[in-house]
Amino acid sequence: MASGTFGAPVRSRLQAPLGAAPPPPRGLRPFTDADVPALAAAMWAAYRGTPDEADVGDLPGAAREIQLTLNGEYGTFLREASFVADHEDRPIGAALVTLYRDDPLLAFLFTAPSHAGQGLGRALIQATMHALAPHHATLSLAVTRRNRRARRLYDHLGFIEVA
Repeated sequence: MASGTFGAPVRSRLQAPLGAAPPPPRGLRPFTDADVPALAAAMWAAYRGTPDEADVGDLPGAAREIQLTLNGEYGTFLREASFVADHEDRPIGAALVTLYRDDPLLAFLFTAPSHAGQGLGRALIQATMHALAPHHATLSLAVTRRNRRARRLYDHLGFIEVA
């Protein structure tokens, strides 16, 4: 599952209210800088063969995108709302969130293909929404229109297309 940044003409901007976000499921933890190498591998694996593959290009490109996110390229990185899913003490997915133009943005969401379809993407978004709810009204993201799997997940979580 992948979510990218605004700007590309093939993307839709989606937004969901944060009012009654449920508590995050167990098994997730806050992002740490030490996660970057493992998350870059998970991100590249998640993007490979999808409509979003060109967003990262290769493994070094995935690491670069994560570093750009941390460095503020897509808005101020929100550590307190960014979460990681682990399997056997190794990161396999993440939700990386920024404050873009004063609004929370799910800059990237991805799960390693070996763990896709197990609800990790949903859990990561729920953790993010729960963390943001006390201070923000909505969460936005941009998704490639052809990424049907991601769109289904976002639809189920209450995201709607906005102008």
